Amino acid sequence: MTLCHRGRAGFKLIEDGAAVYEACLGFTESVASFQHQLHYIKQLDSVHGGHIRPCLIDQMPKFFYDALRQRLASSYRENPLIHFSIDVQSPESMLEKLLSNESDIGVGYFGSFPPLLTFQPAFVEKQVVCCGREHKLFYNSEGLTFEDLEQNYPWIKRGYVVEHHINHIRPKTLSATTYHMEATAQLILAGYHVGYLPRDLARRYEGMGLMKILLPNEASYDVEPHWAYRENQQKQTADFLHKMMNLL
Repeated sequence: MTLCHRGRAGFKLIEDGAAVYEACLGFTESVASFQHQLHYIKQLDSVHGGHIRPCLIDQMPKFFYDALRQRLASSYRENPLIHFSIDVQSPESMLEKLLSNESDIGVGYFGSFPPLLTFQPAFVEKQVVCCGREHKLFYNSEGLTFEDLEQNYPWIKRGYVVEHHINHIRPKTLSATTYHMEATAQLILAGYHVGYLPRDLARRYEGMGLMKILLPNEASYDVEPHWAYRENQQKQTADFLHKMMNLL
């Protein structure tokens, strides 16, 4: 590849040469960044630091977030050099990250329990059926039955959960699929579908006058999210998980 012209008229990069020069600059910057990261990792190892990679589902209950903030603050007070990388994933993606060692700890409700991971119950959460303010049931749900709700209204399907692992309802029409709670909430708010949400999230929107919880006694059900992790954890990760379990 010709990169430049040089001779009596002087030296001049041509277009390919300029592109290669820019690539070289990027390469040297990457090497410098790599060296900096290695230095930081070495520093962590020498001062009992550590790197903890929790993975969560979205829209956890308020009491979980309260406990998480408390534990994060305590961790940094006890060990200022510790480093947290927090991710939010669907349960299936979370399991993949745990199995491939891209995450250390997961918490969510799972449709399967791979034997290479350890699972421990985390807490109990109630799921409720909701409709948005633009839905006809928002203003008139008198006389609504469980069968009516199941058979006569479009529902949102959760893409990451096998139905029989989670609840007993079998909607006739499933015309939307979501992998995160906030996406489910937005579809419900659009006014066409009904669907399940965690009660904490549903009450938040209900308090703003944007949603209504339907048949809270007949259609609601409890789920038990689990901690998921590998047994061979580093000390800092095991300590963080143990203290989080105690807070919940």
